[in-house]
Amino acid sequence: MRTDNVALMERGFEAFTTGDLDTVRGMSAADCVWHTAGAGWMAPEYKGPDGVIEYLTALFEESEGTFKDEPEAFFGEEDRVVVLEHVTADRAGKHLDTHVMHVFEIHDGKVTETTEFAAEPLKLQEFWS
Repeated sequence: MRTDNVALMERGFEAFTTGDLDTVRGMSAADCVWHTAGAGWMAPEYKGPDGVIEYLTALFEESEGTFKDEPEAFFGEEDRVVVLEHVTADRAGKHLDTHVMHVFEIHDGKVTETTEFAAEPLKLQEFWS
C-alpha cells in the first residue's frame, strides 16, 4: 500500500505542476479536507474536491502564474504520505522562497485529508497578505 500511495502522490504532483487539475480532482475523496497555514487571503480549510481545486487555482492566480511547488522527497507509511517541497512565487513585488511539508491521508486510492505545514510561517504569511 505504501508504494501505491507514494506513486499516487507523485502522479498528483506531476498533474498539479502541468496544470492538470482534473486529475487532482479525481484523486480527491468526495469529503476530503485540505488544511492550510491560513495566511493572508487563504482560508484555513477547504472542503471537497471543488474546494481543493479552488485553493490550488488561487495559488496561481494570486501569484500571477509564478507559483512553483517542487517536491523534494516522498515518504510513505500505511495510509499516509509526507511530501517535502520547495516553494517559490512572486507577488506584488515580493518573492517567496521557502519549504513546506504536506501530510496526505489516503484511503481506497483517494486523498481524504491534507495538512500543510510551513517551515517559515511568518514568511509565508507576509508573502500572501
